[in-house]
Amino acid sequence: MTDFVEKMNARINNALQVRLVSDLTKAKEYYQDVLGFKVDGWGHAERDGLGFLLQQAERPDDIRPNARPSKVKYSKDWPGPTTSWDTYAYSDFDGVQLLYDEFVAKGAIIAYSPQIEDMGSNRWKEFAVKDLDGYVIVFGGSN
Repeated sequence: MTDFVEKMNARINNALQVRLVSDLTKAKEYYQDVLGFKVDGWGHAERDGLGFLLQQAERPDDIRPNARPSKVKYSKDWPGPTTSWDTYAYSDFDGVQLLYDEFVAKGAIIAYSPQIEDMGSNRWKEFAVKDLDGYVIVFGGSN
């Protein structure tokens, strides 16, 4: 019974999102040189708590970033995403701006510049980058 209880409490230590890419070498360079990820020879790209497993697509049709979601009524006056999102990464308010400045300086493909939303007791800031295959990574955080 003890073995079963220990197995029930097993931890998931990490998760990586798989990205099928058109050119694995170029993708690894972009994630490392432009987005600041540590990238190994296998295509594991990790930065702080965000990680991807970059894999060579067999065919161009296999590369499928998410489509833009439909508009729904959210609990606030927020109209929903203005573009598709493939990953949403969290930082703090000031960290979001620092990341944006870093990415711009390194030549990242910007999907949209920082946007600030007043949420009453705090403010939310977010921006998004694209990788070479059009996957959108959003960075957001509040103060």
